[in-house]
Amino acid sequence: MPPYLKIYDGTTNPEDHIIHYVATVKGNDLSKEEVPSVLLKKFGETLTGGALTWYSQLPTRSIATFEEMADKFITAYVGAKKAEARVKDIFAIRQMHGERIRDFLARFNRVIMSLPNVTERMAVAAFQNGLNRNGSRATRKLLSRLMKYPPTTWEEIHNAYCAKVRADEDDINSPTQRLMSLQIEAKKDHRNEGQRDQLGPRSGQERHQPYVRTSAPPPP
Repeated sequence: MPPYLKIYDGTTNPEDHIIHYVATVKGNDLSKEEVPSVLLKKFGETLTGGALTWYSQLPTRSIATFEEMADKFITAYVGAKKAEARVKDIFAIRQMHGERIRDFLARFNRVIMSLPNVTERMAVAAFQNGLNRNGSRATRKLLSRLMKYPPTTWEEIHNAYCAKVRADEDDINSPTQRLMSLQIEAKKDHRNEGQRDQLGPRSGQERHQPYVRTSAPPPP
């Protein structure tokens, strides 16, 4: 087999491997009659790991054509195709602009719950990948923590959030904090108005005061 032919280990889409394998074989200098025989005889050379074990356990002469081999192969590894799709799904989850980490965690968990058989290590990697690196101070704080202490379990992700971020998000987004912010702004406006009153009328206003006629002074 050509050195550039992809080797299949049973963890990715089996249909993609079949398509690539057939295209590679047909690209060699073979007659049309030779292609089916070569496809069947050389297929085992494209496998490794669990896929090679599966191939070696097939009964001798139990498969007569490459089409039959391809059908059995795809059926055996259809689960790998679904797993590959799950990986793409969870790594597509991204923290939106302005989304709190708490809300992103909840949304991420909902997606994970809808995808069966996602490993914990895969979920941890996908969550870190989905954090917005240009996000809020709390997000950057969590990312820094996770880079310093790389997590391997979902519990470690949660503990890092609780230790470094949750209190900040609670303070920033609580009703009390929002009320205090409004009160501070109101006090600033009030102080600014008081300062303007103390300064009195501006010079331009003084120049435009209405003229008031006064009686002429008595002659000396």
